[in-house]
Amino acid sequence: MSETPTLCPARYVTEILSPAILVSVLLLLQPFLTPGTTWPQALVAFLFVTGLPFAALLWMKHRGKVTDHHVGDRRQRAPVMAMAGTSLLVGALLLFVLDAPPGLFSAVGTIFLGLLVCLLANLVWKLSVHSAVAAYVSLELLTPVGQVGAALALVLAATVGWSRIELKDHTATQVLAGLVVGCAVYAAGLALP
Repeated sequence: MSETPTLCPARYVTEILSPAILVSVLLLLQPFLTPGTTWPQALVAFLFVTGLPFAALLWMKHRGKVTDHHVGDRRQRAPVMAMAGTSLLVGALLLFVLDAPPGLFSAVGTIFLGLLVCLLANLVWKLSVHSAVAAYVSLELLTPVGQVGAALALVLAATVGWSRIELKDHTATQVLAGLVVGCAVYAAGLALP
């Protein structure tokens, strides 16, 4: 059996709809989504939640500390997620200093919850973080549009899941588990202010 070509549609989906990109888009849209959020606050959230952690991940890949920027080896995920969580907490502290509105803290807190759940799951099993993030972000961005938005969220999350299976980076069970985690984190976020 031949290897999956590097430039196949599944690879494009996996790269374009990667967790770092999806969460970055969500955070950069916060001035439109969360009343009272300023652009500087959104930029701080982006920088500490995804910008710096992704830059550190690329540095780790360059230094040979991780095999790839998707951290395909489950055993390498815990330190990467711990570093991302630390950066996120520092960002939350800066947002507190910047007097960010509760809605932005809710978004950052929900992202932290998702990161924590994925970290714990990946200590024992290889859950699809791509699928978890795709489900969460698509629900967050598209359900306010109504039933059409919810349907689009499902299509987006399913497309990301398909790409992970097609590339043989995850099994269907790992993708479904990621989707469940993303939906559960979204539901938990609804309870936050």
